[in-house]
Amino acid sequence: MGLVPWKGKRREDDGDIQWAGPALGSFRSEMDRLFDRFFSGFRGEPAFPVQAGFAPSVDIGETDTEITVRAEVPGIDAKDLNITLSGQVLTLSGEKKESTERKGENFYHAERRFGSFRRNIQLPTAVNPEKINAEHKYGVVFIRLQKDQRETPRRIPVQIARE
Repeated sequence: MGLVPWKGKRREDDGDIQWAGPALGSFRSEMDRLFDRFFSGFRGEPAFPVQAGFAPSVDIGETDTEITVRAEVPGIDAKDLNITLSGQVLTLSGEKKESTERKGENFYHAERRFGSFRRNIQLPTAVNPEKINAEHKYGVVFIRLQKDQRETPRRIPVQIARE
């Protein structure tokens, strides 16, 4: 079989087209092994942990008078959490610090994980920056933002002209 795969024989299994021949099959197997080795770290642990891209899950609610934001920030103390408002953008940022240490008769194991996050939330309407309340409890932060009454849409009555 030559180096050009489309010159080889084809076989169709369950609608998939697969190229027959040992050259392409061994190439694919070697590429699979290469990617498996690249994406696994020491002793099979992932080389790129999921926590590296931590961003809190956010739920946003709205009533006639306020906007509520609920963000999950597990493992982050209230002192390590920053909440800022700039125009209609609410920004949550913080730093996660974890460390574990175990000692035994014949071993010592210590791990430290540090990471920061920043999440910008576009608010649907302007809010009063003087009337914002935030509460951190059990790894969840609840934020209540009072809508700016000057920005609240008003219904304008239309009079029908009679001819």
